[in-house]
Amino acid sequence: MKLKQVRKLHSPELLSSLLLAMADEELIDPKRHLEEASQPKCVKPLLEYQACVKRVEEGEGKGEHGDRHCTGQYFDYWNCIDKVVAPKLFSKLKADDEPVDPKKFLEESCKPKCVKPLLNYQACVKRIQGDETGHKHCTGQYFDYWSCVDKCVAPKLFTKLK
Repeated sequence: MKLKQVRKLHSPELLSSLLLAMADEELIDPKRHLEEASQPKCVKPLLEYQACVKRVEEGEGKGEHGDRHCTGQYFDYWNCIDKVVAPKLFSKLKADDEPVDPKKFLEESCKPKCVKPLLNYQACVKRIQGDETGHKHCTGQYFDYWSCVDKCVAPKLFTKLK
């Protein structure tokens, strides 16, 4: 299958998320593979579609409005395929995603609430900047700042834990 054909099947976002595998210089479309694997589960709609096509080709299949097509059966078949494929496809996409650590985002939202300890820490760092002995430090102010951030983050983080 050529990349152009694959792009027609998926939106650009979904296409980039699918992570098309390279095998012997040939693109593999995971959706196509899942569709083929799902066909046995959708035998009844497929047989109905094929029977309709046969009736239309033989001239027997006229609808109540005189139209000769199998659109309904065609969509029933692909609807069945999509119902089987979609959960597998999206569970694979979800599994490929890196887990997101909510603590990092919560820390950023809590930092503005801890301005005073941050200013104390920055003032300490500025005060000891010229110390070459290594005896002066701002460990207390550093921990005060992060204790403030953690105190803000903790209740929000624990509500998000599963």
